[in-house]
Formats: sequence, C-alpha cells, structure tokens
Amino acid sequence: MTRKEAKELLPIIQAYAEGKTIQCLERGKWFDAFGPSFSLPANNYRIKPEPNYRPFRDAEECWQEMQKHRPF
Repeated sequence: MTRKEAKELLPIIQAYAEGKTIQCLERGKWFDAFGPSFSLPANNYRIKPEPNYRPFRDAEECWQEMQKHRPF
C-alpha cells in the first residue's frame, strides 16, 4: 500500500473504528461490509450514508404526501 492509498483509506478506517457502518462496492451496488479487510482500492469503500428524515411541517403536508402513494 502506498502512502497515497493509506491517506484515502484513513477516514474510512477511522469511521470503522468509531463503529460506523462501512459499505463495499460489488458488481455496481453498495453492500454493508461486516469485518472489511480493506484489501480493495479506496474508491470501493464508503461510510454508509445516514438517512435524512424530517418531520412533516403540518397535517396538510402529510396529507398531500399520502395522496401521492397508491393504493390509498
């Protein structure tokens, strides 16, 4: 491993040490890596993105969103 490769993997390894989920790119899809070996190039790993949730502003916004999904 070169120093450049180590610098690219460092944030991912640090996140793994902190308990965050690491994902591995396989056949064009991201999968959770349980016990990653970090033997692949750095661009084949990522920190699993956190979901972005926000509550509805009000009941009207909730109702409008519910009507977009069928069957309702």
